[in-house]
Amino acid sequence: MLISTQVDERESQSTLRFLIEDTLSINRIDFSTHLLNQKEIDLLNQSIERLKNNEPLQYITSKAHFYGLEFEVSPAVLIPRPETEELVHQILKDFADKKLQIAEKNKHTFLEVGTGSGCISISLAKNLPHLHFIAVDISKDALDIARQNAKKNNITNIEFIELDFLQEDFSEVFLKYPQLKKINHLVSNPPYIRDSEKREMSSNVLNFEPHLALFVEDKKPLVFYEALVKFFVYNVNNKDGLLYVEINQYLANETKDLFVSFGLENYRVFKDLQENSRFIRACYT
Repeated sequence: MLISTQVDERESQSTLRFLIEDTLSINRIDFSTHLLNQKEIDLLNQSIERLKNNEPLQYITSKAHFYGLEFEVSPAVLIPRPETEELVHQILKDFADKKLQIAEKNKHTFLEVGTGSGCISISLAKNLPHLHFIAVDISKDALDIARQNAKKNNITNIEFIELDFLQEDFSEVFLKYPQLKKINHLVSNPPYIRDSEKREMSSNVLNFEPHLALFVEDKKPLVFYEALVKFFVYNVNNKDGLLYVEINQYLANETKDLFVSFGLENYRVFKDLQENSRFIRACYT
């Protein structure tokens, strides 16, 4: 969760240099000797005005970096966060374990729910080429961006499906997409910020990032986690299957208890670099 912070002078200078490099395609070596023409000045001023309006830099430049890769972003998708990189890192660490080498060789399928820009699945697919990935999202616009990002990063072991994951009956979905019945592992960074927590959010998040991907009602804060765990328990038949979720730090115990109530008693809560409970890994054994 992002809290509003002041931008210091050094960061402002760095942001300006980045804007010049990206917007005008002028590298920092040539910058000191480059004389801006009027068109370049106008373009730069437009970007600066957007910054002054608290629009995130990533939306202005239409790009973000995540786990060593570059992603296209727009207000249709969340900006990838460093905390989520830690989730990807943990998954890759787990799959490097000798016990999971077999899973890689057997072409296991990883499902990501709520893919957004595709940063999680694409980063995993880049590093786990022996696995197949299916990334779903309710937003067609988000999926268009995710497909572009897969192409941009030369990822071929992934497919994208437009899907409302909160539906109760998956029978028709399975008829249309039978590959969803062959899922071995599941990962998701679903909406988890309660409406009552909006006051803690910075304005650039509230005013520009998609609320559909961020917020849940206070009375049903774990609605997505319940859908995820139900799908995992009822449809993932792999005894070694793993369920990974990013979580609301304030609801770590409630999320853990939900998993246990469905029989997933083998779990671990991981903390991020700020020592906040940030994601959970759960499985049967």
